Amino acid sequence: MSNEPAVDAIVKWFKPDKGFGFVELANGTGDAFLHIGAVQAAGYDSLPPGAKLQVQVTSSVKGQQVARVLEVDLAGAAERAPPPRTGGGGFDSPRPRRQAPDPSTAVPVSGKVKWFDETKGFGFVQSNDGGKDVFVHISILGPSGVNRLAEGQPVTMQVVDTAKGREALSITLD
Repeated sequence: MSNEPAVDAIVKWFKPDKGFGFVELANGTGDAFLHIGAVQAAGYDSLPPGAKLQVQVTSSVKGQQVARVLEVDLAGAAERAPPPRTGGGGFDSPRPRRQAPDPSTAVPVSGKVKWFDETKGFGFVQSNDGGKDVFVHISILGPSGVNRLAEGQPVTMQVVDTAKGREALSITLD
């Protein structure tokens, strides 16, 4: 979980086909990048202009980015976004909503970065414990104080087991 304070924001624009958009932060610090991963983690596929959000924001050399969408209020939005996703699966059906991992089950795991693609927003770390590779999403980098990951870089992570495999909740450079 991020320790960043909650900030009110309004969606300026969001293009689900491109996978990103921007929000205007109510605290006067400007705009923040909104990646589709944060939108989907909140249970939405898209957000209309004017939607009111409560978000956690991280800063990096590239600027501010929404790390997590905490609340969505569609009242007064320019157009109606689809309702939160539930159930589904299969062609033309939304993915089932991902259950948030329980941080209390996280265990420390060290390893080396196998690969990380900033454009895709994720990568994998080969663990030193001989277990399966660990999924690393870009949204944990900023809150963990990490700006980028390079192939072969030694790291230590807090890792949980999910339905899809092992996932890092936080990461530090060794």
